[in-house]
Amino acid sequence: MAVKTEIIKEADMPKKRKGRLSIGILTLAAFFLILCSSDVAIEYMKKGLLLCARTVIPSLFPFMVISELVVSSGIGARISRLFARPMRWLFGVGEAGAAAYLLGLVCGFPIGARTAVSMYDCKIVTKQELERLLTFCNNPGSAFVISAVGISLFGNKKIGIALYVCVILSSLAIGFVGKYFLGYKKGAGASSALIIPTDFSVKTITDAVHSSAISMLTVCAYVVFFSAFVGCIGALLSRFSLPREVIACVFGFFELSSGVGAAAQVGDRLRAVILCALFVGWSGLSVGFQIMSVASGRNISFKSFFIAKAAQGILCALFMGIAVKFVLRDSIYDTASDYPYKDAAATSVYLPLASFVASILLLLALILTISADKRKTLSKGHKKLKKGIDKGDFV
Repeated sequence: MAVKTEIIKEADMPKKRKGRLSIGILTLAAFFLILCSSDVAIEYMKKGLLLCARTVIPSLFPFMVISELVVSSGIGARISRLFARPMRWLFGVGEAGAAAYLLGLVCGFPIGARTAVSMYDCKIVTKQELERLLTFCNNPGSAFVISAVGISLFGNKKIGIALYVCVILSSLAIGFVGKYFLGYKKGAGASSALIIPTDFSVKTITDAVHSSAISMLTVCAYVVFFSAFVGCIGALLSRFSLPREVIACVFGFFELSSGVGAAAQVGDRLRAVILCALFVGWSGLSVGFQIMSVASGRNISFKSFFIAKAAQGILCALFMGIAVKFVLRDSIYDTASDYPYKDAAATSVYLPLASFVASILLLLALILTISADKRKTLSKGHKKLKKGIDKGDFV
């Protein structure tokens, strides 16, 4: 078995080297960028700290403690029983995952991931179910999407509500598609018995507050760092005459709040709303690192998580584009003359549908390619293993 493990590890060495090289290059780039724009970095760190004090901590910390108590007290397990069949049919996971998904939708990230990890630590969900849950239970909360994006940035509550509905639909779609591409086995979710914790005491409350405080500190650290990093990138990009859409995409890739703020400044409101939907679905690299930090030390893979978030961003933007053209046209454009498709009725109907179908096919092709690459890697490992057996390495 030792030789078998070594052969499999040797097959993964090139990927690990590439990953370390990429991280090293990004680290050096971030270092020199912040070093060359230290005054900008300091200013944006202050803004990040203010953001944490005024928004992040008040809106997340209480829910972090509550989610811990929901899991440790057994309330989440009891509530999850009501959603047993939908969770198994839609996502192929046990009913315990319902609490993580619902809390993630209502409270926002990283509450969903925190709940799923707590369930894994309490042996309520398996490692495979945890990896699956992380791909679709991390979504921005309703307060951020409806109030911060819809009302504050666009001055329209309907846009915020539609955007939140698109987030829900895209997360459901990602969870459902992942059921068939992330190692799901029929009956796996149904066979797992739901364990309800019974040892609830005062220590449970103190442990919940303590662990939530540590997680909150980590989240704030990522917010401050990426605020400074994005601010330095903005200072660098300001020297070039780049379109606002490009700048918004760069900001949105790294940090959600900066991305939606930059997208709202795009001249055309249709493009602005679509870009916001893309960034909300993707959620930013900062949130991805927060999720990795929450789930660290448990030897799980985050490759499927980042692929799922990228796919969710695309789906969310597509759903929002359809909503704008068929439902929210009056909310986006003040007058009919502002609507860019007024002279092409057929195009306004068929173009979004065609784009939707084409993007879905592109998404499926991407998933199939990744799945094929995974099978190819496993096949190489099996060939090396068979070669080792033929040589008598296991005798």
